[in-house]
Amino acid sequence: MTPAPLTKTLEFEKKNQKMPKLPKHVKVQKRPIPHPSTPSPYSGSSSPKTIYVSSSSPTMGVVKRVQKYLRAAENRATAKLLSGNNKGKKGDRRNQIAQLAQSNEALKKEEVFVKATGRAMERALKVGKWFEARGEEYTVSVKTGSVLVVDDVVEDEEERKKAVEESERLKKEVEEAKLKDGNGGLSKSAMRKRKRAVAQLEGEEELPETRTRWVNMVEVAVSLK
Repeated sequence: MTPAPLTKTLEFEKKNQKMPKLPKHVKVQKRPIPHPSTPSPYSGSSSPKTIYVSSSSPTMGVVKRVQKYLRAAENRATAKLLSGNNKGKKGDRRNQIAQLAQSNEALKKEEVFVKATGRAMERALKVGKWFEARGEEYTVSVKTGSVLVVDDVVEDEEERKKAVEESERLKKEVEEAKLKDGNGGLSKSAMRKRKRAVAQLEGEEELPETRTRWVNMVEVAVSLK
């Protein structure tokens, strides 16, 4: 039996409103979601370590990247601890213990974030599950949210030309039907359909260049214990 998707357990706030219907000759083209560049593993703790995951990202590949960030954080903390010990008094155990405690607390706060939207959320959650299975080493938390994205509204000139020709044909049919017996052999529903199609194209407003929408997002935070 196929296991249920991990995303089934998540809850999201519904933010998208119903949008006006676009004409048939107009399509919505999705833009790639822009992401800031990924920082170096060796950058300081003040630089957030975020990995953006796609639906094709290999799970273990992402796991290794997270581990690389965490190892770098551990190495920074160790180097700082050794540096502090060298400056302190020789044999000062209290000072060493205090510095070790501070180092451990700093490590717990330094998280690596794995973020994903849409279908890629399942991949991010699988990465989180891998670290959760090793709970004696790692702390994992999951947060949901949404991201506002921009899509392009693209008009197909060839399709628009066909739509105009179709509108002219339907308009002619309606006018000829009125001259005959009111419906010209067409049913009432067929007449209404033709009138709506003509009115839609003739009353078409100027198309927007872009549209915005909200997409669901998941953030998996991993840190050392």
